[in-house]
Amino acid sequence: MKKEEVSWSQGIALVCTKCAKSISPEQLTEEGHPGEKLRDFLKSSLRETGDAKKLRVTISGCLGVCIKETQAVAYIDRDGTTETWSLHPEKDRQEILQTLRSKIK
Repeated sequence: MKKEEVSWSQGIALVCTKCAKSISPEQLTEEGHPGEKLRDFLKSSLRETGDAKKLRVTISGCLGVCIKETQAVAYIDRDGTTETWSLHPEKDRQEILQTLRSKIK
């Protein structure tokens, strides 16, 4: 086995896909899967500012934070420290983006 270095080695953000089942459609304005839409927003926003190589954003299975009407997002930095948030996948996009950016600066 060989250890590899990756370009996004400052951290990884995991967006739960199971949370979408608990968010009622009336709470959403966009069509499609809320977790995947949030991931796409975060990835494109990080690309625009040149931060995409510092932070990997991907979807995951259940993160164990199951709060009705919210989306779970976890951040794991290179030393293994983990933080997890529950948020609205559309209304709180800018806030989670800024929070994640602050983690990789």
